[in-house]
Amino acid sequence: MIGWLRRLLGQDRPHPPPLPAWEPEPPPPPVPAWEPTPQPPRQRSEAEIDAVEAALNGLIAAGLRLGPHYDGMDRRAVARAMAEHPEFAVGDGNETLPLTERSSEALSIDILWSYRALADAIEDEFANAAIFEDHCYDGADAETYRALFARLIDLAGIWTGRGVAVAPVPGLGPYGHGFHVAFETQPPIPPLTFPADKNFDWSLLERLDAGRPAGETRRFRVAADGGAGLVLFLDDAEARAIAALLGWGPDDL
Repeated sequence: MIGWLRRLLGQDRPHPPPLPAWEPEPPPPPVPAWEPTPQPPRQRSEAEIDAVEAALNGLIAAGLRLGPHYDGMDRRAVARAMAEHPEFAVGDGNETLPLTERSSEALSIDILWSYRALADAIEDEFANAAIFEDHCYDGADAETYRALFARLIDLAGIWTGRGVAVAPVPGLGPYGHGFHVAFETQPPIPPLTFPADKNFDWSLLERLDAGRPAGETRRFRVAADGGAGLVLFLDDAEARAIAALLGWGPDDL
């Protein structure tokens, strides 16, 4: 009787096993940062490489010097590297046009304007020509200008000692501040003071020219200024030769 009552009241029922302690779900694995799929080199025909090589030879004969990252490469290999790069000959609506159907003038512009250098932020394709992304100076700091002037001095390659120091100047110009640039070079380059602005004032290159060594016939020239500035360091004969290849001159702005 007692056993029956216990069973009725559930006292003889086995106790259920204890519930496991709650543990939070592990967090999902982090999503890897998106990276663009590397584009394979464009397959160019040997005839297309021929066309780029001919345009490249013309630019070099006119006075341009290949950048140091091309040291040890023969001219054909350089032309192939340029032609097969995904960013070569783009931006003008002729991306699919075979290079053999482009004029020598157009290919020379493509090489000199260097979409490849803009895309990769690699070294300048030429030792005495460089692209400056000049429409980004609204609010630029002293280091931005220091790097710009240091690059210009390297582009010319005619000064020894290439120190550049830049200090802000308050209360100057429409933006309310400017910069003072001092150079540690021989021969000395006179210091520059200029107001901050949205775009870099390319007329300041003439003041750099004032510090060239005696007898130096090359000078800075702005060949294009539209979203980026193309600066070359050439003498008058070289500038005329480049103009003949491009259809417009480095001093046509």
